[in-house]
Amino acid sequence: MSKQHYIFGYGSLINSNSRRITGIAGDSLAVRVQGLERTWVGWKGTHMRAVAARPMADACCNGVLFEVPESELNKFDVRETHYTRTLLDLSQVEYLPGYEALGKNAQVWVYLFNHQGYGLSHTPIVQSYLDVILLGCQEITPTFAQEFIQHTLNWALWHDDRKHPIYPRAQSHTEAVQLDLLLAQHLPQAFSQRCLAP
Repeated sequence: MSKQHYIFGYGSLINSNSRRITGIAGDSLAVRVQGLERTWVGWKGTHMRAVAARPMADACCNGVLFEVPESELNKFDVRETHYTRTLLDLSQVEYLPGYEALGKNAQVWVYLFNHQGYGLSHTPIVQSYLDVILLGCQEITPTFAQEFIQHTLNWALWHDDRKHPIYPRAQSHTEAVQLDLLLAQHLPQAFSQRCLAP
């Protein structure tokens, strides 16, 4: 029997519309993965930060598992060009209530980035990208969005670019006020320093 391939999405891939822009992607399972640290990082030559994960013994990272045909994996590799696709040990996966565990035939991939020494770039977090992530989290529960915020490091240099989105897969939506209230509640200091993108 051939393997079933899944990707663990912990950033914009949490959002069902965003991942289906890239390739064929099945329904998602909400999970937590033990031993992964998520933080904002920046790269030279780019105009925005992104979230990235790397192994870290005591850390935890929420996200989703979604099935991808093997023939579609290369499309996600192109999307996640700064990252390395790595097999994830199923023993690290904790399924949220209401979601069934994958069978032994499942192979789960995660896009990792060794971000030691990164994250200090002058590129900003941009709201259009963060909105895509939070809208994806809201597809699951508001609590899932709170958990994303609480388990992500390096909230700094943050621009509101909603009027002129920098992120190429930005989504139009009507939930700006709701998302801002969530961010102001859980990141009051960082959110208060957010500025309009130039």
